[in-house]
Amino acid sequence: MEKMMKNEYGSLTIPKEVFKLIQLEEELAREGETLDTIGFIPIVQEFAYPITPIDLIPFASTGGNGIHFCFLTDFGRITDLSEAPIACVSPTNDPPIRLVAPTIREFLNMASSVPHVELIETCWPWNDMEMAEGILEEYRSDEYQKKRDKLLIRLRETFPSDEVDVAECVHRTLQERNSKIILPTYDGLGVVPTGDVRTTRRYDFNPERSQDEEELTNIRSFLSDANTVEKLGFIRDASYWYILSSDYDVQIMKLVCEILEDLQLEDEINRFAFRN
Repeated sequence: MEKMMKNEYGSLTIPKEVFKLIQLEEELAREGETLDTIGFIPIVQEFAYPITPIDLIPFASTGGNGIHFCFLTDFGRITDLSEAPIACVSPTNDPPIRLVAPTIREFLNMASSVPHVELIETCWPWNDMEMAEGILEEYRSDEYQKKRDKLLIRLRETFPSDEVDVAECVHRTLQERNSKIILPTYDGLGVVPTGDVRTTRRYDFNPERSQDEEELTNIRSFLSDANTVEKLGFIRDASYWYILSSDYDVQIMKLVCEILEDLQLEDEINRFAFRN
């Protein structure tokens, strides 16, 4: 646990909510219970997938299909994680990256308002509030709800919370994020302004996802004249477009490392090396 937290959180202070979640799971384990029952398991070991953006820090998983929840740091721009947006990474779904809450406090309200926390991810695509409520109601009426209710009570005791409309919260979070983005990216997170950047370009990747010399030359030419926002946008898109791991798209992975070093993003450099 200590190694994972040191490498994922880096110089950032780990929010108290993370420690309280870990403590709750430890208490439940001694009682023969687990937060897995409600799909809210604290992450204490290496967990990130290649699709997990490098500026996302995983803190909890649902226990199914690799789905995990993360703090979004915007490449170190957000230094107080209690104020960081929360994103859901769902590796087997489309889209795999889903912004769900503006802060950990609001996310905990959402987690306490559903019968199973994975439903936050399930309800994400539905703009129709009635449809989302229908999905939630199916869970509330199944045979396992009594068991989940006991765990939800413990969660609410640990994190006093307000009941909220999950679909509405997700919709509002996306609207707020989209209003801040200066450069859109494939992962839907986009890049928020840095400094006094006014104009931005986006690299046009080869649709065949090639890494031949011509493509690498084009990428290097783009990056040689790119501003900070454009470089961050490239990292986001490359992380989504390729599989950045030592077993797959190695050349692009090396380029991303070069950009991180050029921008002196120490936490992201260490995080990237730890995951690979």
